[in-house]
Amino acid sequence: MAYVGRLAGAGVICLYALTTPIHAAPSIGKVFAKSGSPSASGPGGNRALAAGSPIYEDDKVVTGGGNVQIIFIDNTKLVVGPNSTLVIDRFLMRGGKRARKFSVDALRGTFRFISGNSAKNAYDIQTANATIGIRGTAFDLSVGRATLVAVHAGRVNLCAYGQCESVDDHCGVGRAGGGAVDELGGRAKGRAVRSLPYITNQSALARPFRVDTSSCRSVATLFQNFFGGGQNSGGRDGGGQRSGDEGS
Repeated sequence: MAYVGRLAGAGVICLYALTTPIHAAPSIGKVFAKSGSPSASGPGGNRALAAGSPIYEDDKVVTGGGNVQIIFIDNTKLVVGPNSTLVIDRFLMRGGKRARKFSVDALRGTFRFISGNSAKNAYDIQTANATIGIRGTAFDLSVGRATLVAVHAGRVNLCAYGQCESVDDHCGVGRAGGGAVDELGGRAKGRAVRSLPYITNQSALARPFRVDTSSCRSVATLFQNFFGGGQNSGGRDGGGQRSGDEGS
């Protein structure tokens, strides 16, 4: 009877192991705030994301109509905007809450990236048609038929088709698409800036995810006034109420 009891106990343990999600590694960050019904799939299983939810390496994050705002353990901050999809491809720790390698695949949509305590060369962002290397940076990004970046602080290297363009802060704007990589100016720059939602209105973001977008807002205002036939209708920078849940 004791032998049968041990077998039964082992069976229960095996069944529990098969039905319980197995986390291949500790979490690498957590959700600080969100709106709508974002979700993630990966080592932590398929799950809805809420404030405080853990984030794991290899997670695929999908937002639907809302957004999700993530702080990683190296203090890197990432916003995955509405109707966007991103995969956290690699996060290798090196001690001291810094990453030796931090790589993400931005598949589609709009994003904000604010680098943290890791070395500059640790970061790597891939899109469908470009690679973005960052240098102590805060920037907005959109991924569709082309990749657009607008840099608020620091610098990014936008590379595609065997070409690279260095895009600097104070609203340098770069585009990769159609077989070319360019730094934009004039009407093309204004149109690109207006397509990035968190430049003219950051009210949907919790405070740690807001940056000084004044240079890009000036570009957006000029574009709207001279080419759009009216005043800039964007909201106040950093004003208004935050939408979504906020965690600590």
